[in-house]
Amino acid sequence: MKCAKEACRWYTYRFIIETFFSDQKSRGFNLQKSHLSSPKRIERLLIASCMAYIWVIYLGLLAFKNKVLPEIHRRSRCDISLFQLGLRYLERVLNQNLEIPFGFAFPKLKSVR
Repeated sequence: MKCAKEACRWYTYRFIIETFFSDQKSRGFNLQKSHLSSPKRIERLLIASCMAYIWVIYLGLLAFKNKVLPEIHRRSRCDISLFQLGLRYLERVLNQNLEIPFGFAFPKLKSVR
């Protein structure tokens, strides 16, 4: 890096990236257990897991919106990620034979020119 300030700026991304990797691996999808070695198959698995990751984050947001947080996590405070909330919400939906929320849309962003 050219300067310490630039290095510090890039270092702040570490925590976001590590959370994503842990959700993909040990705290979520357990991708490390796939034992795939073919680059093409790994690529396909990663594409599918990233799409599923976005959906599970969406489910975490729905848990907040639908006010079911007290049913899937402690009542006093929330200290888990949106991904973990989404997984718990999905588990609740499946266990109670509720309709699985599968559709979502990305918000429209203003054009930057």
